[in-house]
Amino acid sequence: MVDQVTHECSDVPSSHAQRIARLLVAMLLIAAACSASVSDNRGLTEGDAGEDSTPTSAATSDVALPVAKEPVYGGVLRYGIEADSLNPWTPQNTVPAVSGHMVLRSVFDPLALPNNDLEVKGNLLSRIEHNADYTRWTLTVRPNIVFHDGTPLDGAAVADNLERHRRSFISGNILAEVVDVEFDDMSVTVTTARPWVAFPTVLTGQVGYMASPTWLAAVDDDPTLATAPVGTGPFMFESYMPGISFSAVRNPSYWRAGLPYLDRIEFVVLRNVQERAERLESGDIDVFHTANGDEIAKWRGRLADYTLVESAEFGETQYVLLNSGNPASPLSDITVRTAMAMALDYELIETARSGGLFLDANGPFPPGTPGYLIDTGYPAHDPDAAKALVDAWESDNGDLAITFKTTTDEFNLLTAEMLESMWEAVGIDVTIEQIDQSRYIGAALVGDFEAYFWRQHSGFDPDEQLVWWSSRTVADYGSVGLNFARIADPEIDANLDIIRTSSDESERTAAAEAINERFAKQVYHLWLGWAIWGIVAQSDVQDLITGFALPNGEPVLPTGVGIGGTHQLAQIWLDR
Repeated sequence: MVDQVTHECSDVPSSHAQRIARLLVAMLLIAAACSASVSDNRGLTEGDAGEDSTPTSAATSDVALPVAKEPVYGGVLRYGIEADSLNPWTPQNTVPAVSGHMVLRSVFDPLALPNNDLEVKGNLLSRIEHNADYTRWTLTVRPNIVFHDGTPLDGAAVADNLERHRRSFISGNILAEVVDVEFDDMSVTVTTARPWVAFPTVLTGQVGYMASPTWLAAVDDDPTLATAPVGTGPFMFESYMPGISFSAVRNPSYWRAGLPYLDRIEFVVLRNVQERAERLESGDIDVFHTANGDEIAKWRGRLADYTLVESAEFGETQYVLLNSGNPASPLSDITVRTAMAMALDYELIETARSGGLFLDANGPFPPGTPGYLIDTGYPAHDPDAAKALVDAWESDNGDLAITFKTTTDEFNLLTAEMLESMWEAVGIDVTIEQIDQSRYIGAALVGDFEAYFWRQHSGFDPDEQLVWWSSRTVADYGSVGLNFARIADPEIDANLDIIRTSSDESERTAAAEAINERFAKQVYHLWLGWAIWGIVAQSDVQDLITGFALPNGEPVLPTGVGIGGTHQLAQIWLDR
């Protein structure tokens, strides 16, 4: 945090100081070692009206790369993921976090992907074109692609998927400004209510995953079929055990000649990061992912025996999501939110909970992305000032008490206890509640929380955040709303509108910076750190993130791919 004031534990009442010290010692028992990495600093580029079609931004990646070898076919890859997804697996109805996107990428291909210059280009599409004012987008479908069930990918199939998104109670808000979808044999024309300069970015993620319209129609009649997805992807569905595993086998008719190399891929749900690490060490799994800084630091010291890829590209921000829009909660009061922010010792949190790897966050935009600011005005650590604010609030309102929710992961519980100690030290009564990871996103969607550990806002264009922050996506409590905190802020809305409609990159960046400052001034959330994703693999796992290219031969963004912590799967092979 910029200009952050830090205090020793002696500044905190003794019982709280002892508790913090216990937590710190427990975390520092995990030793951190340093390793070399390759740094890639990307600059600003601009797309055109063809396949290079959307404004882009800067990013930084730190990657430890494996040695390239000649690929061989065969083998089973077992991938340890941190969570299952809610409502599998139709793209229009699932609620995927990073783990869910990894599963979806095995069976579905997106319409578009970002290249290394952060230009959005066609994948299942051969061209992406727009009219002069960015209100009409023509998507040309690549020929001779079929879904796993033999259904052809054509204009009708793409239009069917997009129309289902428009009707979806989950993803419908993403395409809320689409007013018409027309199609012919091999193209689709999307018309929007106003200019949408960065529209192609939505085609790289959930909205872009193409599912067989034949399967989707069958799911309409029998919702149980949603657990057996049918896409065009490199792997075909084999089995799914909710909360346990998802398996898919090689697609022998994959439209990308020569891919994939693996015979089978199995995603194993392992919610606890320590369990994922232990299963890798025992040989039970081949790969796992984590955004746990302590765990990443540990594996940095083991590069002689394992492969480690670190990705901060367009990564997520880790923070405490506050239900600041709920008038029934004390968190609707900026005084309470400011006190909670000032109570947190960010330097201690960084040291004890992320192995010193993550930069302290002062807003939702990490360095290298439009909207990042060195100083946003976010409150600095000042427990004395925090206690004064709490005392003043309680004199008017009574005791200040909040409920803080986290997952069942032991590491997250320890982190929650550390933050609880800091808040209680300034007079805030905190109750910690743990819920299963599989229900975590669902609770946020309906606003069932006060304070919530959260990790979100990855992406290479600030327009991707509109659906999470716009007052248009606020829903009543108990109803599904993508604006989880139910924030309705006219200043944020106005700047989101600039980002969506302006083709002036400097104007869009200024609007993103204004949003960053507004979040800081209103203390809508409590920013903790900018996450790094670690992907750890057995040494015989080859081309973990490299080797995948667009159909035109351009390399695809190796990690992130528009969604922090994700990567492609078709290019992976085993050297056994």
